[in-house]
Amino acid sequence: MAGGKETESGPDTRVDLAPFNPIGTHQQNTALDVIVALVPPNTAIRATKIMVQIIAQQNLRYTLDGSAPTPTFGFRLTDARDPVVLPIGPDTLLQFIEEGGGGILDYVWGQ
Repeated sequence: MAGGKETESGPDTRVDLAPFNPIGTHQQNTALDVIVALVPPNTAIRATKIMVQIIAQQNLRYTLDGSAPTPTFGFRLTDARDPVVLPIGPDTLLQFIEEGGGGILDYVWGQ
């Protein structure tokens, strides 16, 4: 991912500066108290990225390999952050869960 704006600790690398072209519609998931698997849309154009952002004041955990995230296991997506672009490949299996109650995840698939 390309570097973003400069921060006190160095370049901000959360948002990829390469073009992001949405595939399909913007989605929102509010049922994150159980594991939620996100599957790219079945379109002629294959999604190679996903843009995600937390909307509610609740951190989320996610995995990329199909293993089950828990409130204490998985990569942490924190509340009140800019959107994050995750590159995905044909074997990526995205799963999300909230760390506590009330998590809301906005996302859109892209290329």
